[in-house]
Amino acid sequence: MVEAVPHGHWKTSSFVAGLRADGIVAFLVPDGAINGMSFRAQVEQFLAPSLRPGDTVVFDNRGSPR
Repeated sequence: MVEAVPHGHWKTSSFVAGLRADGIVAFLVPDGAINGMSFRAQVEQFLAPSLRPGDTVVFDNRGSPR
């Protein structure tokens, strides 16, 4: 016997954030894939102002397997 399986429209989600030893800062979860314009706005408006002297910033442009 085969049971019904929930299905529907799968959406792409992105998660961009700063990670500190004491928690996450400057997070953004846009609806859909992130693009250059929204990434730059997030960095300029939220991430950059949250930086402290001595912080290290690492960008990882990890693609998802298809």
